[in-house]
Amino acid sequence: MRKLLASLFFTFGALGFAIDLLLLNYQSLGRGLFWPLFSGILGTVCLAVRIKRIHLLPVPLLILVAGLWLGMRVSHTSPAWPDAAALKRRVVFDAIGILAGTLIGYRWLVAFIRTEGIASVRMQTELSLAHGIQATLVPLISFRTARFEIYGKSMPSREMGGDLIDTIESDGTLLAYVADVSGHGLAAGQLMGMLKTAIRVSRQLGQQPVAALESADRVLPAVKEPNLYATLALLCFDGSSEAEYALAGHPPILHYRAHTGDTSQLSMEQFPLGLLPGGRYSSQRVTYAAGDLFLMLTDGISEVPNAKDEDFGLARLEQLLVHNAARPLQQLCECIMTEVKHHGTQQDDQTLLLLRVLL
Repeated sequence: MRKLLASLFFTFGALGFAIDLLLLNYQSLGRGLFWPLFSGILGTVCLAVRIKRIHLLPVPLLILVAGLWLGMRVSHTSPAWPDAAALKRRVVFDAIGILAGTLIGYRWLVAFIRTEGIASVRMQTELSLAHGIQATLVPLISFRTARFEIYGKSMPSREMGGDLIDTIESDGTLLAYVADVSGHGLAAGQLMGMLKTAIRVSRQLGQQPVAALESADRVLPAVKEPNLYATLALLCFDGSSEAEYALAGHPPILHYRAHTGDTSQLSMEQFPLGLLPGGRYSSQRVTYAAGDLFLMLTDGISEVPNAKDEDFGLARLEQLLVHNAARPLQQLCECIMTEVKHHGTQQDDQTLLLLRVLL
């Protein structure tokens, strides 16, 4: 900020010398330094207030306008200088001031561009890249098959989040999962991409869900930062009347049962992926029927606090499922996110995946 403000001060100071030169027929104020100082301060204050987004902008502007009015009034009421030599000295003084202000302002501007300017461009480039990676790795999921209807959405808290949703169809099976990578930014995005690749490769090789988790758990430690890990919840449908599910340090899967009109929580106590390499994982099975709903989510939804520091919680989500189970999945998703937003401000990535059994 110092380099940018210094650049602006000297540049507007040069403008002040030009104003003093235009008022050549009148006495100069402050030995010719009033207008350069006034213009420099005016430009610097306006930029600083705008950058800092201060709401008191009218106050300094009012003061500066009053100074401008006073300076113009004093200049126009002052008698002209009859001495030609004095006028020449004033012209030379203002011309030197214009040149000096322009050169010094340009020098400070170049210094700003070489340091903070380049850093700002790099940051904007990284944010743009992160946003592109997020859109590629975690697109909106919305499709329907003969047996299932699926809708999934992820809303990162920054340009690059750590949440992941994905569905994989192969050999008559459907695998749907939600993952939450610790942290944010490009590091989390890279790990998210590696996790998605590892699970998809495992499924292409015909591995079962548990084997896919164990493969990812073995691979991730070698390609990530030590403090990063991933939690995950998955459902796998193989054509039978039972679905296989597994969780690795992740919030429970909510299962709405249409024939009873209630919900249950599918949970398992297992370590997150990549936290302790070489861990063993297991899965369980749950019976489902037509009309059932499954909801997988990340803790960015269930742990949203309100003004009283109370989490949104899974109980509210279960009630929303019970009361809105017949609605289209997109509307149900929007209903849930609206309730979460009313409960509290988003502080983490928020992701959910809804799956409805049709047959």
